Amino acid sequence: MNPYLILAALAAILAAGAGGFKLGVDHEYASQKREDQHIAQAVDAANSVAAEAISKLIPKNTTIRQTLEKEIRENTVYRDCKSSDDLVRAFNAALGQTNPAGGLKLPAPDPAR
Repeated sequence: MNPYLILAALAAILAAGAGGFKLGVDHEYASQKREDQHIAQAVDAANSVAAEAISKLIPKNTTIRQTLEKEIRENTVYRDCKSSDDLVRAFNAALGQTNPAGGLKLPAPDPAR
């Protein structure tokens, strides 16, 4: 057999392998770019929805200072990290019915207390 024919066949095989590798790299690069664009679109959509929701919030400032000071003076140790019934009622009154977050209330006082 002719050695030049063998060398030409090996060169053709190596060229085909290198070309396939290059096509695979290009395909992966394009795939990653598409994925990055989808992620950027999702982040932009989430940011716009969050910005719109935040712009609709209306802060409500309520002072319940006297009730809290009284509660702190009377109960200086909060081992269980629980508020008294009166304090939870004061927080709920401060939240009011016009809470823009959907009228969420603090949980009811723990009956086991």
